Amino acid sequence: MGKIMALLEAHPEGLTGRTLANGCGVPWGTMKQDLKVLASSIENTFPLYTDHDEGNDNDEEDLFQPEVKWFMAAAEKRYTPVYLNVREAVGVLGMLDFLQEENALKERLRQKILSGFDVEEENFRYIKGGLTPLEPINGNTFPLIESAISKNKRVSLEFNGRGITVDPLGIVYYSRLRCWYFVARQGETVKTYHLKNIREVNVTNESFVYPEGFSLKSWLGPRWGMEYGDLIRVKVRFSNRSQTLAKVRKDVAHRTSQLTTLEDGSILFEDEIIGVNEFLTWVLGFGSAAEILEPEEFRELMLNRICETMGNYS
Repeated sequence: MGKIMALLEAHPEGLTGRTLANGCGVPWGTMKQDLKVLASSIENTFPLYTDHDEGNDNDEEDLFQPEVKWFMAAAEKRYTPVYLNVREAVGVLGMLDFLQEENALKERLRQKILSGFDVEEENFRYIKGGLTPLEPINGNTFPLIESAISKNKRVSLEFNGRGITVDPLGIVYYSRLRCWYFVARQGETVKTYHLKNIREVNVTNESFVYPEGFSLKSWLGPRWGMEYGDLIRVKVRFSNRSQTLAKVRKDVAHRTSQLTTLEDGSILFEDEIIGVNEFLTWVLGFGSAAEILEPEEFRELMLNRICETMGNYS
């Protein structure tokens, strides 16, 4: 039945019962029974209809003939109308491993569940980047940090073998690296700490004032990855070849970048970024279809990387 729904979703023009049977590798008799179950299900309403549904004089049995064409009413929909908060989403993700389904299906389910959190904040958590499975965090790190934030209490922790006390601001999952990071303020500086390198988180009795108007989304907005660094203005020209322009637009859709179409069909990308290494790696992925125009030092860094790459093929 899952194959039936997948076939109909992939063919919005409709498929005959016989075509469905062939596509699923079953006899028409089996397909007929499956279609009856899908069409008459009360617990799960599937949006199926046929090209014979408009006829008022049709016997119900006429609908279940091999040449009747079947359609899915939701074939054009791409998002399931289910809304989960972060806690609910993490709970559902944890249960996916217990499903007796193929791994590819589980992966698609994970991505769809996480799609709603690509640019959303809740309970001081933020999902940054593409859609990948969440890596679970063991222990009580999350509730401790979120409790400290809600109570405006500083936390003491051991990070890379040294003890520090910081003002907790939130937790970020960076899906490109599949890692969780703790965002905190130490003095006047806001930093990220890899959660795997944190030990012994404790809530202190010291109070702090959460920065007015601080937003994980806004703070991470200019960052290309999770690097430290200064804010740098960049300009890159992308040539109009293959799927380059479509990929650029997709990759920067969540940013406040400026994209200008040039006379030759190429586009000029302008943005302010933090994170030189991740940004250069991204540009390198476009090969000769991308040229950094500004800043000049980025052009030199890019040239050095290309020369090092050429050295591998000397």
